[in-house]
Amino acid sequence: MRYWLTKWPLVFGLAMAIGLGFFLRVYHFSPWLHFELDQARDARVIDKALEGGIIDLPLLGPKAGGTLLRLAPGFYYLQYLSARVFGASPSGMAGFVVVFSILAIPSFYFLLRRYFPKKLSLGLTFLFATSAYFVMYGRFAWNPNLLPFFVIFGFYSLLRAVDHNETKKGMWFIISVFSLVLATHFHFLAFLALPIIFVIFLILRWPKFSWKVWLSALVISLVLYLPVFLNEKEANFANTQEFFQAVTEKSGKSQHTLAGKFIRDVSEHALGGMVIITGFEGGAFPSITTGGERGRISWVCENRCDKGKWYGVAAVIVLISGLLSLIWFWRYAKEQKQRDFLWLCGIWFGVTFVLFLPLAYDIAPRFFLLSGPLFFILLGLLLKSLCKFYDKLKIGRFVWLLGGQVVLLIIFLGVISNLYFLNQRFNELSRAKAEAVDSPPDRILKELIRVTFAQENAVVDFLERRARETGYPVYMWSEPQYRRALKYLMEKRGLENGVLGFDGIYRQGIYYLILRTQSDLEDALKKYRVNYTVGKTTSFGTLTAVELHPKIEAIDAERQDFSKLKASDLKSAPRYTWREFWERNAVTSQEEETPLEQSEDAQNN
Repeated sequence: MRYWLTKWPLVFGLAMAIGLGFFLRVYHFSPWLHFELDQARDARVIDKALEGGIIDLPLLGPKAGGTLLRLAPGFYYLQYLSARVFGASPSGMAGFVVVFSILAIPSFYFLLRRYFPKKLSLGLTFLFATSAYFVMYGRFAWNPNLLPFFVIFGFYSLLRAVDHNETKKGMWFIISVFSLVLATHFHFLAFLALPIIFVIFLILRWPKFSWKVWLSALVISLVLYLPVFLNEKEANFANTQEFFQAVTEKSGKSQHTLAGKFIRDVSEHALGGMVIITGFEGGAFPSITTGGERGRISWVCENRCDKGKWYGVAAVIVLISGLLSLIWFWRYAKEQKQRDFLWLCGIWFGVTFVLFLPLAYDIAPRFFLLSGPLFFILLGLLLKSLCKFYDKLKIGRFVWLLGGQVVLLIIFLGVISNLYFLNQRFNELSRAKAEAVDSPPDRILKELIRVTFAQENAVVDFLERRARETGYPVYMWSEPQYRRALKYLMEKRGLENGVLGFDGIYRQGIYYLILRTQSDLEDALKKYRVNYTVGKTTSFGTLTAVELHPKIEAIDAERQDFSKLKASDLKSAPRYTWREFWERNAVTSQEEETPLEQSEDAQNN
């Protein structure tokens, strides 16, 4: 009875954190779904597999950002399963991301409990559950969005695998290998960072497992990368060549000095940590330039930077203080369990920081999905060090004000801050369909404007209605992130459509530009006025549809023949499906057997 009296507040608190995280991730999930360029690309892949069967899933996954390299296909396989469970729609295909985003909350709590006391672990878990950064990335389908759960769970399992008091170390090691290897499917940086972190930690804490455990771990790794190996076999290792080219391009892209990259890397981590922990996106840090007459380092900070520079400085101080706390606690840790946790966190931060260094001037917010949980851990270490410092001050009855209560207050303010900024973003999403919402610079999703799935469907409803009225195909042009999504939705409804400006000009056709309402419409229309006259504009909140009417002298033909498929001119490493792989190998086998059969026939004759 006494056990439950002391245990139930903790269980209730964890349930509250999970419940709040669940609510924030599913609230108006489908209408406000982020469905743009990459999501439409992936939906097409899953649609083909749903129509033809599971063997129509590809052997390679999505492309790594900014390259022609393709990742391993784990994301597509999970997305296919999600579509089977939650429905063959864009929101159904994103359902699994929500599930794993919610599962990351209790996983993070158990990871924290490897080092922190219960109350501080619970407080940090609340902060993690309400983080505007992790909430927004947990609300739509994108391959990096699965990283938090699999990285957290993989590292938690790894810590249990090396714990001397653990009775099932082998099992936890196998689970860790599965989670971390699967996580390498979801992002290029994870593919590079996680094996390095894993190997360094194992070298420092070499566990003693039976040969069966090591063999099982190896087999799991090979099985998870079997599709990649099969595709490489058929494609003459074209994707491997893209890998080396991607590494070379990304590492040699920036012309900045190493010192400049280091300072920029620190500032990006500090500002990213501020966004992740508080949801506040107004921080900035001066740009550092080298040159001048004597090659001196100078600081440039204007406009928005000047307003947010002190937040940026504070963020850097908090980051460095957290890292110093990590080093201090590691040095004086008495239990091996605590040292293991701190070792892993130090390696985790060090490896990701070094990998981000060549990309310091091109770090995207999504990169921190790989290391984002670390910022909460560093905050926890900083708060713990403050408590220890206050305990040594011996200032009587006021100690409680400066100790644990202040820690709880800081975490509470962090939760309130995230909820405040989430409410702002949700409010913008709710108004995006009807108003030209003015959104501040976005340090979470890098969105120029708020565009929702419901809004895109409203645009397609309008285009479908116009197509039905005229009986003509739709020719549409928009910015890339919206164009592919709108085209996908039109195709799902069976609308004949083409790309305005690329598929010719026909008498039988309706032509529309879908532009950002707050963009310079007149400037965007300049190049179209040569062949079109501008018609009626229709507002869809943050998007505006502008109808164009082709000039008689610009018309190429009466109507486009959509029965003729155009070949794609996109160059990348060949990607096969399981069906194509089996068919290619079946043909090869038959070709190999034919000469032998002919030889045998000749001998018989």
